Amino acid sequence: MTEEEVFLAALDLADPGARGEYLERTCRGDAAFRQQVEELLAAHFKEGAFLDEPIGAQMGDGRLPVDADSLVTRVANRGGGTDKNPAAEEPCDLSFLLPPTRTDSLGRIGHYEVLQILGRGGFGIVFRAFDDVLHRVVALKVLAPALAATSPARKRFLREARSFAQVRHENVVQIYAIEERPLPYLVMEYIPGETLQQRLDRTGPLEESEIVRFGRQMAEGLAAAHATGLIHRDVTPGNVLIEAGPQERAKITDFGLARAADDASISQSGVVAGTPLYMAPEQARGEPLDHRADLFSLGSVLYTLATGRPPFRAAATFAVLKRVIEDAPRPVRDVVPEAPQWLADVIAKLHAKNPDDRFQSAGEVAAALADGAPSEGARPRRSRSALGRSGRRKWVVVAALLLSVFALALAESTGLTHWLQRPRAASDSVKNGAEGDGPPNPNPPEFTNTLGMKFKRIPLGRFRMGSPAEEVDRCLNEFAEGSTKFQALRKKHEGKFEEERLPAEAPAHEVAIARSFYMGATEVTAGQFRRFVEEKGYSAGDEGWKVPGLDEPDNCPVTYVSWYNAVDFCTWLSAKEGKTYRLPTEAEWEYCCRAGKSGARYCFGDDDDQLEHYAWYDKNSTRGEGTLNRTNRVARLKSNAWGLYDMHGNAWEWCQDSYDPNYYKNSPMNDPSGGAGASRVLRGGSWYWAPEFCRSAFRHYVPPDLRYYDVGFRVVLVPK
Repeated sequence: MTEEEVFLAALDLADPGARGEYLERTCRGDAAFRQQVEELLAAHFKEGAFLDEPIGAQMGDGRLPVDADSLVTRVANRGGGTDKNPAAEEPCDLSFLLPPTRTDSLGRIGHYEVLQILGRGGFGIVFRAFDDVLHRVVALKVLAPALAATSPARKRFLREARSFAQVRHENVVQIYAIEERPLPYLVMEYIPGETLQQRLDRTGPLEESEIVRFGRQMAEGLAAAHATGLIHRDVTPGNVLIEAGPQERAKITDFGLARAADDASISQSGVVAGTPLYMAPEQARGEPLDHRADLFSLGSVLYTLATGRPPFRAAATFAVLKRVIEDAPRPVRDVVPEAPQWLADVIAKLHAKNPDDRFQSAGEVAAALADGAPSEGARPRRSRSALGRSGRRKWVVVAALLLSVFALALAESTGLTHWLQRPRAASDSVKNGAEGDGPPNPNPPEFTNTLGMKFKRIPLGRFRMGSPAEEVDRCLNEFAEGSTKFQALRKKHEGKFEEERLPAEAPAHEVAIARSFYMGATEVTAGQFRRFVEEKGYSAGDEGWKVPGLDEPDNCPVTYVSWYNAVDFCTWLSAKEGKTYRLPTEAEWEYCCRAGKSGARYCFGDDDDQLEHYAWYDKNSTRGEGTLNRTNRVARLKSNAWGLYDMHGNAWEWCQDSYDPNYYKNSPMNDPSGGAGASRVLRGGSWYWAPEFCRSAFRHYVPPDLRYYDVGFRVVLVPK
């Protein structure tokens, strides 16, 4: 066997003991041959950790941090640890750089002028650099030349960097570009400031308001990552930057350990990945992971911010892992008696050993933190004693020494298989807001506004938008020219139905909802719209929007409203309540309609016979005696899984987007907002239409100034 064949075979053995036995048997006493194979293995495993070196702390003044959970720190502290910056003082091979073109530069790589070495380890170098094209300061993370020379190392580096680059959120450090020449490197957002760990070292435990603010921002950043199909797996104070400025902002960095659901081709190294002080029990046991492992780690970070020390401490790495798996941490209020009970409860729930007992999404954590947020100046500041800071610094040094041997200590451990499951719908755990008033807390799971409109908080997540090709083909076959059903539909709808609209549902594609919002539980009613008309003196054209002849007309959806009328209503309501109301985007609408049922025809599944329990459509509204032949009162039938009524049928609903039949072919993943076109999107079907047009994925459109007897709307509320 060749050196490469032995290397690849050994790479597939997760257990280090089994790998050693294989090399002993295969190399047959050839020490030189075995050394070559082991060097390849070492380079491969080292490369896997390069993306994990925190660069956040190095983006400030060029000094290496003293972080208990920083891999770079662990290397730096082997020499005893000082306040000097080894990256600036020790010699460094920069031969891969081109000659500089300015006096303050160390050299060039691509069109970036390298200004400063921020940090380095065995896996690569982090630079502060200037982008000559866009004229901005950036951070460059360059793979070490020795590792870049190996194909597996380059491929894995680029694969993991591309995963990181998918995440776009204000609370995640952004990757601007991924380059491969002359060496693989990342071009990243440069953040002046400090890490949460440095803040803790400098100030001790944080104030409640700071914990809430940074905690919410971390949770929202994680929600964005989870929505793109990633779990971070190493959420620690050293991997969270605090961007300096009038409004400090937390930004999560170092997604080097992140894994996607389809990342099964990566061989396992036999080393537990992550930082023991902050990892989840299932991670410490080497079990498959989902996004809830990040939530446990977030709980450990919040615990550290509140108390000034990690929740699971011990004198040796394996003892730390044992505590993570088996023990409950000391209660927050036992360590800091003045800590609020609500915050201690949130942290305790995040620390549940069973993932099913934790919060089920990062968005849910952000909402829980918002619910308990203190009013400005509501609580006195705690004193921070010098003795407390001294004790914390001692712990940082001890932790750094313990963690410096982490990789060796775990060399005999079994490997991990990292999987990602899709985010689950949030199960709300906080109390509802009071009716007839604004929410008493910023983001409760539901509330009712001054017009009596009920809203449901929508969990962040991702879903398959549109219809698969087979569903489109099924509908096209049913509506094939000449079929009785098709001809009847064309006659009934006076030519408004065109079979060409069906292919616009395809292709089915992944969409991430990464921005928080509330959806109206029902369509806007005639009574609610009447308030708008009367209070504003608004003219919607003729009086067709009024629903005559019903016992309770105010409880039916308002219809005969144009897209412009709906937008005017949102503008008025926003000004009236000091909040932001708008129409939903088409992606938001379908996400809410499906309520977790990606791929299904309706919110409840695929059975047309069950539709009458959820929707007013032609079968139960336009046939036989006793049917209304018009809209029905809202919320009379079953809601979907998220508590939203009449998402199918009753009245077509305006969306914010312009209609583009080809938009799905090039739609962005995160929060798509529609294409270009003169018409506006309608969704959901109505009382007058057949089941095929009430499906979750069906796209309809009309000009925005037209008004129809079966077209209404519902609204979205954007939380502050």
